[in-house]
Amino acid sequence: MHDGSCELCRHEVPLERNSCPHCGRPGLFPNVRAASAPDERAALDRRYRAALQDAAVRGCGSRVADFERAVAGSKAVMARPLREVDRLAASDQELVSTFYKMLAADVRLPHGNQWDYWRRVADEALFPGYKEEIRFAALSLGGSGLPSYGECSLVLREEMIAHRASVFEENSTVFLKSHGFELPSGRRATWADRAKLCVAKLAGQIAANTAPEQLRSLLLSSGPTSGTDRFVEVNIWGSLSMRSVERILVPAPRRRRHAFRKELRDRLWGLGVALQETS
Repeated sequence: MHDGSCELCRHEVPLERNSCPHCGRPGLFPNVRAASAPDERAALDRRYRAALQDAAVRGCGSRVADFERAVAGSKAVMARPLREVDRLAASDQELVSTFYKMLAADVRLPHGNQWDYWRRVADEALFPGYKEEIRFAALSLGGSGLPSYGECSLVLREEMIAHRASVFEENSTVFLKSHGFELPSGRRATWADRAKLCVAKLAGQIAANTAPEQLRSLLLSSGPTSGTDRFVEVNIWGSLSMRSVERILVPAPRRRRHAFRKELRDRLWGLGVALQETS
């Protein structure tokens, strides 16, 4: 599928389609196809090899290798408010929506600021013709998400997203705005190559004396605002429900909310999702 044609009938498939318009073959996720393009893979490989070579010269090759192994087991995490977790835990019929789908359904108003404009331009540049289908998450080594987006961290099941997920260098809107909305090659990767992208991006910040516990915050750290958060973005095509979630990290409840938390825990347990309280 890397050459843009269907593996079954060999006819051309438009990038924005997730199935072949000629033979109907499904599962052709546009974001994964874009990340799998030969020029993207070649550019990423050059960046990755340069990062490894630099690490070897600086005497920290083994520490970078540790980082790469850790990130190969990283999880996609979505941060959401508790009220959103409560809604998703109601039943299998509740789904994670997207900014554009909520606007179209008239259940959300845009912020009406410059961020809305930048977001639309960036999303169309990165996901041309299919931005309405992309859900966003972040790579995490410990399971914690970014508080800017909500106090609850939903750790997604790898087997539910790996085939339809790609990863991007950082917050795609912030990145593309800083690059004049031009997209350089080698800044995105398939899920399987997420560790390679992280090494290309972050190996230069790893020293021989970097402690293992520092690697977690190197991959994901929270800033004063969502625009200053530092992370590797995960782009997931298609619907997500609570069945897509492995576990949820939530802050320990205030005393008056213990009853609600127990009821939520029971509902999540029925959906096969563990609720883990954090301090």
